[in-house]
Amino acid sequence: MNLNRGEERKSSETAGLPREKKDTGREAAVVKEKGRTSSWLGIAITGAGVGAAYSREQKEKSENTGELSIRVLLTDSGQQSYYHSSVTLQQNGEEYTYTPDSPEIQNDALLLKGGAEGIAVTSITRAQKPPVYYGTLEIKKTDQGLLLINELPLETYLKGVVPSEMPASYEEQALMAQAVCARTYAICQIEEKSLEEEYGADVDDSVNYQVYGNFPADEKIDKAVQETKGMIMCQNGKPVTAYYFSTSAGQTSTDEIWGTDKAAAYLKSVECEFDQNMPWSNWKVTIPWDTLEERTADLEGAGSLKDLQVVKKSASGAVTGLEIVTEKDPIELNGEYEIREFLSPAGLSITEKDGTQVKGGSLLPSAYFDLTTEAGQEVQIQGKGYGHGVGMSQNGANEMAKEGYTWQEILAYFFQNITFETVPS
Repeated sequence: MNLNRGEERKSSETAGLPREKKDTGREAAVVKEKGRTSSWLGIAITGAGVGAAYSREQKEKSENTGELSIRVLLTDSGQQSYYHSSVTLQQNGEEYTYTPDSPEIQNDALLLKGGAEGIAVTSITRAQKPPVYYGTLEIKKTDQGLLLINELPLETYLKGVVPSEMPASYEEQALMAQAVCARTYAICQIEEKSLEEEYGADVDDSVNYQVYGNFPADEKIDKAVQETKGMIMCQNGKPVTAYYFSTSAGQTSTDEIWGTDKAAAYLKSVECEFDQNMPWSNWKVTIPWDTLEERTADLEGAGSLKDLQVVKKSASGAVTGLEIVTEKDPIELNGEYEIREFLSPAGLSITEKDGTQVKGGSLLPSAYFDLTTEAGQEVQIQGKGYGHGVGMSQNGANEMAKEGYTWQEILAYFFQNITFETVPS
């Protein structure tokens, strides 16, 4: 998610997407009556506070800290791979470098305790220079290279996620809403176990899940995490997948844009005028015809590019069907991610609402667009919003907070029929 231009950063903008859909994340909510619990993840979730019990599995995971923990797989500097050719770190004033040949990791993983000062990993490049990790750092040898896993308390993890997903300058209530989204999303990933079997982790630190450790901790964000400690969004006693994105196209969408037969019960499409003065609320970009011809040539069964046509849009206006007309058979791309990838403005300039030009990335800013083709010359795209458009608009949340909305009201606006409950932390 690309947020306000003055503090521009890329964040997950796809939080909660199905794994294969990742690029680079609510009706009045009702707090359940005190004492009512529901079983999920082996943890008792309570609607009114604390004292919930851990499952045996979670006790084992957090036995070193006494808190619910999360295991984060750290990517390389380009965040393109989980494997590291070497790891250099600084701890207690000393520098250490480990390679697959280091004797310390030949028979078992090396486990390092971060302590109060944490461990700085200088072999990884992040906006925070260098990134510092708390809890424990595990270095594990594999045939492909070294794996680096940071295990730490969930609440400490959130203090590294929220500043990487939302600028600390944002309103307090927006930061609190973001903290609840991030916590809810993390809890879902701990349960999903998508990385556990192969890597022994719950999430990674990139846009594939939630960006973690890119920006350093901040006192204002620490406060937002602390004041919402343990709070998550649930429906029928189960955590929802807390999607969020940067800027809306004037209306949010549901997970229908990813091809679901029926939208999740906690999602709804709502008008969102709060963020319509943001730079990304309107944008335009021109893509050279040659660029799109090269991408078409990579598609199976395609011939020379003849035309592009929008053939399907979601109820909220996102393009979910793009026909690529070739000299052979036409090819249809379905789903907002595939379409945004094909129309990537990488290496091009995008003009924002106020005329500012910014560098394009690997995905079109959003799937809310119209296009005009000039065969053999170029494709002009006029679009709205930044991100997938599902769930909470981060810029919308910040503008709502400026108008006096609480974090509960913000989340209840973007998600339907949710309850706020607590998990042990």
